Amino acid sequence: MEGRYYKIPLDFGALLDETHGSVDLCSELESVDQHIELLVMTYPGEHVFDRTYGTGIWEMDFERIVSLDAWKTKFAECLARAVGLYEKRISDCRFRLEVEDVLIENGMVNHVSVKKRVDVFVDAVLNSTGDRCRLHYTLYLGPLSKD
Repeated sequence: MEGRYYKIPLDFGALLDETHGSVDLCSELESVDQHIELLVMTYPGEHVFDRTYGTGIWEMDFERIVSLDAWKTKFAECLARAVGLYEKRISDCRFRLEVEDVLIENGMVNHVSVKKRVDVFVDAVLNSTGDRCRLHYTLYLGPLSKD
């Protein structure tokens, strides 16, 4: 339906409830934000109906980084390709990445690991209004996880 956007994850219990029977709605920008996050966190081939849905950043998860600038460029290209293909509600997308090493401590098992934290900043135009929008995602690589 045009102009109706649903908050994810969908609450199927609320949807199937005979007395209430509805799900939470969100704004178009929130829907775009949720969709890009889903797109980023999906490995190509994981989606049954479209094997190309997702981003190639998963291939870069354990990649040895020789040149940070080249790695960031490749990462941004993967994002741009996927967002350009699957999210038509925004245009003129610009991606900025900030990468840093972080220590992750697990006190339960007395384990410390180092991960790459990647902050992804998306600056785009919301086509329906012409307004610029800014979105932010934080990923941890090796293995990939999200904040």
